[in-house]
Amino acid sequence: MRLLFIGGTGNLSYETSLRALAKGYELFHLNRGRRVDRSLEEVTTLYADIRDPEAARAALGELDFDAVVDFIAYTPEQVRLDLELFEGRTSQYVFISSASAYRKPPASHVISESTPLSNPFWSYSRDKIACELLLKEEWARTGFPVTVVRPSHTYGLGWIPTAWSSSDFTVPARMLQGKEIVVHGDGQSLWTLTHARDFAVGLVGLLGNPAAIGETVQITGDEALTWEAIHGAIAAALGVTPRIVHVPSDFIAEVDPEMGEHFLGDKSWSALFDCSKLKRLVPEFRTTVPFAEGVRESVAWCLADPDRQRINPDIDASIERVLAAWRRAMAAAQK
Repeated sequence: MRLLFIGGTGNLSYETSLRALAKGYELFHLNRGRRVDRSLEEVTTLYADIRDPEAARAALGELDFDAVVDFIAYTPEQVRLDLELFEGRTSQYVFISSASAYRKPPASHVISESTPLSNPFWSYSRDKIACELLLKEEWARTGFPVTVVRPSHTYGLGWIPTAWSSSDFTVPARMLQGKEIVVHGDGQSLWTLTHARDFAVGLVGLLGNPAAIGETVQITGDEALTWEAIHGAIAAALGVTPRIVHVPSDFIAEVDPEMGEHFLGDKSWSALFDCSKLKRLVPEFRTTVPFAEGVRESVAWCLADPDRQRINPDIDASIERVLAAWRRAMAAAQK
């Protein structure tokens, strides 16, 4: 089977690439070639910016594929470019959407593919919804062979999933420095985390699968933890005791509206996923990496090299602003 991954070196796509290669598939990446640390000798890399249609078309030449997966499409405009580029060139087009597209506030904490899509809080999610609608219309109108995949919070090597960020070391660094960290609400809402190695089994199992054409499939693990437990596991991997301050999500949104989108539009709500459709389509899918194990691996990878311990100054400053505002609010309430 010949596959094309648009991206190929990110959190989801790298592990999916490794899984596809292990299955013996012929794999191409289409990207700009900037992540040399994640280049794979067995992959044929086509160098182009997917946002430049002429450059992408030239890089693809006469190639066609059994499946194309776009890991980096976020807007309807970007999906329209894909439709123009891959019509007649692939037997399956996979769009990576997001579980954050599901209705917020939720009517139920148990989510399936039939849960309505609506997110008034987060523009990212609304754009993903618009992309899905465009693709479903194209499937109905022309039979364009689309599969929509909805992951939730997926992490991998070097990713440490905190309430504030995952791809940097900001919150773990605060823990190591003995600083306070913020956990939204009372820390007891349930959250589902999925290791990228497990996600890859689900996604690769959908590729070339005729039963997946025209379908929407969510790919998440089976393990749900409270946010308190998630941050506790990170601290345990670091060998420290976390100094957790609980702050309501709507308070965070008042102090930092941009971060508020992430909390009110996603992380504030308990989320458990019914993945029975995925397990019917891909019987080998299951959770094999529990969070305590996966996060220890990620923390160890970061601690092995100071260059991997990147701090996001904007996230760090936002946490400090929220803490300062919360202290003032608590002091005022005690008067």
